[in-house]
Amino acid sequence: MMPIEGWALRTRVAGTEEVWVVRGYRHPEGYLVATPYLRGARRLTPYDLSLAPPWTLRWVDCIGRTVPLLDWRDAELLDPERALKVRRGELPAEVLELLDVLSPEWAGLTGSWALFSERGGSDVDLLLYGRFREALRELREEGLIAPCQVEERYKKVKDKFSPEDHADLSRHRLLDSCYKGKPYTIRALRTLEPEPCSVRVEYLQEYEGEVELVDASDSFFLPARYVARLGTQEVILESWHSRYAELPPGRYRASLRLSLEGGQVKASPDINGYLRPLR
Repeated sequence: MMPIEGWALRTRVAGTEEVWVVRGYRHPEGYLVATPYLRGARRLTPYDLSLAPPWTLRWVDCIGRTVPLLDWRDAELLDPERALKVRRGELPAEVLELLDVLSPEWAGLTGSWALFSERGGSDVDLLLYGRFREALRELREEGLIAPCQVEERYKKVKDKFSPEDHADLSRHRLLDSCYKGKPYTIRALRTLEPEPCSVRVEYLQEYEGEVELVDASDSFFLPARYVARLGTQEVILESWHSRYAELPPGRYRASLRLSLEGGQVKASPDINGYLRPLR
C-alpha cells in the first residue's frame, strides 16, 4: 500500500530528526506532499506551511498551489496498519471496543500514539476506510458517543471558532468525539489508493463574505465536501481539516480560496481561511 493521507514518515531536515505527515491522495511521482508534525521532541502546528523549510516548497499543478514535498525514498515510512498492531495492547479498551463495533475494511493508527509520544488524555488518532458512518450514528443515539474534553479540544481551534460555536458544533460530531469517555479522532478515508497527479487545478480568486452550505451529505470522508452557495454561484466547498468536517447546513461567514478543477469551481478555507457559523 502506497502512503496516503495521514501516514507519518521520519526524515532528517538540516540535521534534525523530524516526523512529517502525508497530506492528501495526489502526489507528484517520487514525492509526497507532507507537512511537519514533530521537530525533535517538539510538536508543531498541523498544516502550518511556514514550518516547512523553503527548499521543500514547490508548485504542484494537480493541487494548484505551492506545497511542501519530500522525496519519499529518503524517508522512513511509518505504516499505520503496522502501528495499530504494535500498540493494540496499550490502547484504551474503549477505543478497541469502538474499532470492533465499527468493523472498518481497513484501519490504521497515526498521530501521537503511533509515534510513542502520547500524553495523558491524548486522542487516539485512527485512519479508517469502510462503511461505518451509520454505526457511529447509532452509538451517538445510544449515548455512547458524546463530547468530552471540550475545553482541551477547543485549544486546537480557538483561532477559528468562538467557544460557543465550538461547543455547538461538537454536539454534531461523530469523527472527533469520545466513546465511553475516551477521546478519539477518526480520519475517514475516501480511498486507499493514491490518485493520479494529472488534473490541473487553476487558481481563480479569494472570496470573503457569506456562504450557505446547502448539502452536507458528503462531509464525512476526507476531504469533507459540501454543496455551497456564494450569492447566486454554486460551488463545491472542500476541506482537509477535521474542524471543517461534519458541519451542519446553514449560513456561515467565510474566507475562501476559489479554484477551477475539471470545469467545477471549488472553494477551500484551508489556506489562511476560515468558516464560522453565522448566528
